[in-house]
Amino acid sequence: MVYRLWTFFTKKMENILIIGGGLMGSAVAWELAKAGEKVTLIEQQGEHYKSGSSYGDARISRSLGPKKDIFSFVHNKTVEEVGKLIRFLNEDSPGKKHRMEDVYTTSPVSYLYHKSQYEDIRKLRFKKQKRDYRKASGDAAFRKFGMTLPDDCILVREYRKHSGTLNPRVLIQKLRLGIERKGSQIKHNRRAIRLTKKEDFYEVEILNTKTNKSKTIQAKKVIVAAGAYTVGLLENIAPYFKKLITPKRVSLSYFKISDQRWQQLSKTEIKRILEAFPMFSQSGKMYFSMIEKIEKNGSPIFKVGGHKMRRNIIDIDSVWGEQPRNKEIKWARKQFRKHTEMLEIYLKKKDIEYVDGYNCVYAVSKDKIPFVTHIFDQDGVLDKDIIVVSGMSGVGAKGCLGYGVLAADLLLGKGESNATYRKAVREFGNPSVRLYTKRVKQNRLF
Repeated sequence: MVYRLWTFFTKKMENILIIGGGLMGSAVAWELAKAGEKVTLIEQQGEHYKSGSSYGDARISRSLGPKKDIFSFVHNKTVEEVGKLIRFLNEDSPGKKHRMEDVYTTSPVSYLYHKSQYEDIRKLRFKKQKRDYRKASGDAAFRKFGMTLPDDCILVREYRKHSGTLNPRVLIQKLRLGIERKGSQIKHNRRAIRLTKKEDFYEVEILNTKTNKSKTIQAKKVIVAAGAYTVGLLENIAPYFKKLITPKRVSLSYFKISDQRWQQLSKTEIKRILEAFPMFSQSGKMYFSMIEKIEKNGSPIFKVGGHKMRRNIIDIDSVWGEQPRNKEIKWARKQFRKHTEMLEIYLKKKDIEYVDGYNCVYAVSKDKIPFVTHIFDQDGVLDKDIIVVSGMSGVGAKGCLGYGVLAADLLLGKGESNATYRKAVREFGNPSVRLYTKRVKQNRLF
């Protein structure tokens, strides 16, 4: 009791503290601020987001999925919530006009399947959304899409407004603007290095990355959206998360078609290229590629990676600045070249110029389902004053505000009656319950 009184009178108590200012943390902070809550968002980087899983100008934005697909749901919810954010910013500041097109670049999204995955394709919602999706194989693929496919492949192409790519850098900027205009605060250069639970509040040790000095603050409620750092932060209060989440790096390579070769392309070939990205192959190492940005001469910069090419991380702090290994760049270049050959655009090795590369870090969950969940305390009881948003494994950006809605609702005890919403709450909210309830009750995880 004496300790509680002393801390109450000597330290400021935050209402809701959000750890991590990338897409996930910013999305939750905005949804809570929009609901009238006062939140404090801390981010270890400065105002300009220079690294982390939300770094860059492009992520694939896509809606394709079977009936009641929770990943399609969070994508569609994100589009809806971005619209609300844009309207708020325009109403609050009539001077500058914010647009959906600042965040989304609408373009066809291509999915390449092997014919052995036909059952997966059959489950997709083609009959009800014929205008939004087309599929073809063999000669029909060239007639429909201008692509020559391997004999054992089927191409599905999605045509929906706001499907294509999403710009995480721009969206984070707009989310932060909305958070501050709603009266909440963002503190940059603040890194949470320790999280502990007291009797009825949380204590967080925060390092100022500019001064290298630390201080301890308290919060009634906490959201942990710290990406690859989540497991370390939960070590004192939910150590079982190290069994649920494993950070892995995925190398990303950036290529461009040489200026000389680009100038030789016809208008038809250029149109074919622009319509063929983003691409997401559903088999093997799950090659993906998209246009990161367009240069002044109209030439695209292509981002290329393999969704299942996940590597262990030795040092999380240094992984962001590491270049992909030569064999990773070689693999990416080979897949990109195969992609352009399907468009009947034949490039020599010298025509594909390596521009840059970096590592993106996936917080890979045990059962490949993201977390928007409470945690178990050391007695095996759900602690409803803390939410963990993690384990996105490369499917986070397109649904960031969808996850933000779910996290905010979970913390505030709200919800929707929609059946797919309820399914998403169950799937994203209970992976730890589903996988480890028995072990937690037996005290095997602590």
